[in-house]
Amino acid sequence: QLQTIFYNSINWTEGLTVLVGIFFYKNLKNTYWKWFLIYLFFIALSELLSVNILKHFPTLRKYFFDFLVIPIEFLFFYWLYAKKSLKLEKLFWLSCSIYLVFYLLHFFNLDKIRSISSMSYTVGVFLLSIMVYLEFIKQIKSEDILNFQNNKMFYINIGILLFYVGTLPFFAFDKQLYLNNNELWSNYKTFFLLSVNIMYLLFAASFIWGKPKP
Repeated sequence: QLQTIFYNSINWTEGLTVLVGIFFYKNLKNTYWKWFLIYLFFIALSELLSVNILKHFPTLRKYFFDFLVIPIEFLFFYWLYAKKSLKLEKLFWLSCSIYLVFYLLHFFNLDKIRSISSMSYTVGVFLLSIMVYLEFIKQIKSEDILNFQNNKMFYINIGILLFYVGTLPFFAFDKQLYLNNNELWSNYKTFFLLSVNIMYLLFAASFIWGKPKP
């Protein structure tokens, strides 16, 4: 089954991406891109912990991702996009502030953790999608568009668009889709699992072909 294949390959794809990043670390060590590798290493370890240990503790597993891993994902990409690539300091702080408001709602609504987490995730992706759009505009208007294959953000932007933005309906309406249109839900889940793998392969491509700027 495709879903099983794509699911089982996620850890391998993440591990491969980290190994590629380590191999090209000499190109990253004097730039802010070294933090991208550290971030990917953290995500890979978190997924390994989830698959091998936290799977036996589903409630703890959900809290681990809702309160730690997912917030770190959004805050890191806000930093990478708004502060580093787009050079929009105000956008970075505004996005972090808005997201953290919804994140803090977790602590006051633990009995409604599913609905609150869906809301914060939706807000997080919405803010990130704005940055994805601005990044595309920046790349199109830049003279570097002719050498897009050397632009690390080109690969990252496509990966983020495919996974975070492309699968937002799956996360935002997963319960409704599952109950009312199970076939569509199943197809979307397949796309979700495939997009995870493609995103990390694009991240690996950014290490191989992208030229980091200090």
